Amino acid sequence: MDIFLTFNVSPEVLKRCQEITGANVTVNPDASGEIQIIANKYKISSQTKLIQSIYASLDAANLKNVPAEVTVCKNAGAFSASTSEHILALILSATKKIIELNNKTHHRIFRREAVDTLKGKKLGIIGYGEVGRALAEKAKVFGMEILAYTRTQREDANVSQYVVSIAKLMGLADIVVILLPLTNKTRGMINADALSMFNGKIIVNAARADIVNKTDMLWYLKRFPEKYFLSDVWWNEPTMAEEPPPNCILTPHVSDQVQGDFDEAVLLACTNVRRFLDGKPQYVVDPSEYY
Repeated sequence: MDIFLTFNVSPEVLKRCQEITGANVTVNPDASGEIQIIANKYKISSQTKLIQSIYASLDAANLKNVPAEVTVCKNAGAFSASTSEHILALILSATKKIIELNNKTHHRIFRREAVDTLKGKKLGIIGYGEVGRALAEKAKVFGMEILAYTRTQREDANVSQYVVSIAKLMGLADIVVILLPLTNKTRGMINADALSMFNGKIIVNAARADIVNKTDMLWYLKRFPEKYFLSDVWWNEPTMAEEPPPNCILTPHVSDQVQGDFDEAVLLACTNVRRFLDGKPQYVVDPSEYY
């Protein structure tokens, strides 16, 4: 069974793909064969059996035309280490006032002032998948208490409490991190109602911009200038039509831009292709959730 990569990789990575899958793997952006490992684009034919993404979210893949008999899999765990590091960097930059104090010091304003700590803070993770687990493991080192909201709960030594609703998590957490996939159910989920429940100080979005209602969030940040919105994504990126509020700390969707991570994600996807060939694929998604 031929396997097609719809993007370019190095000869070394291609060889590893063949070793992992035990099959013939070739690069062909226009392929419509039985198994396709994709970034965003795919082509369906009567022979197509599997669409395997290299990303953990499939909102950009436009899955509306995928027939019911075709298996579609996300790539859970891809980029989880680098994304969780990036989230912590954003949180620390706000907690320790890094940007504010750096700017003042560069302007020769050398004034000591109080900063905060992560120790003892409650970190609420909305969407406790592989990135959430990597983040929880790191956050525990800082002495944080982990609250998690997820559809599938499982025993996890890093989680202090699984929370039954987003509203409850928003009420309990000092810092909230959004890690949900963007689907027709999660679009706009963090809205005025959810924000009204938030008693903490920092909200982080490392998932997709449209999970957060833009109008509601911008109003909230204006209403509460002491709170922070930290985000690696923005609505309609790369275009930014509006001026970000001063209580935003933003990066231009770079949490997955670590050298070597892309190749690792491809190899991780190949591991799931091997499971598919063995009749035991993991991380199968329902395409209808994405349109």
